[in-house]
Amino acid sequence: MLGLAGLGLADSAYLTWYHYAPAVRACVLVRGCETVNASPYAMLGPLPVALVGLAGYSLLALLLALRQWGPPALRDPAGYAVYGLSVVGTGFALYLTAVEVFLLRALCTWCLLSAASIAGLCVLASVDMADRATRSPAVGPRPGPGPQTAPRGRPPRR
Repeated sequence: MLGLAGLGLADSAYLTWYHYAPAVRACVLVRGCETVNASPYAMLGPLPVALVGLAGYSLLALLLALRQWGPPALRDPAGYAVYGLSVVGTGFALYLTAVEVFLLRALCTWCLLSAASIAGLCVLASVDMADRATRSPAVGPRPGPGPQTAPRGRPPRR
């Protein structure tokens, strides 16, 4: 998962650079990057969407590092945060991809790479959550007395 966060981080960093430095623009595989990045949908208020992505992927990378190597008390909360942030990010990426396809009629390779990165993170975070739930001591029978049996050495009560 950390690899996908790193890929998204690098992609968002490039897209942020792409936004602020027109001389570095390169669009591969498709020819819609300029259309997408010049559209009003490339901004979220005063901020480029790419900058929001850069912050989001940075936070995801930090949370994933905590999930893997952090103090034991922070590992589960970090995992829940990764799951939640990846769900929100995937929803936003789906929205932006729909805007590209249906409104702008242009595709940006770098934007699609970011969408694939966050969707992959969301799938893996979902699997991690499901795996954690099956290993959780709260799942299954609760600790405590088992079936009502008489203590040893005494006849059962009626």
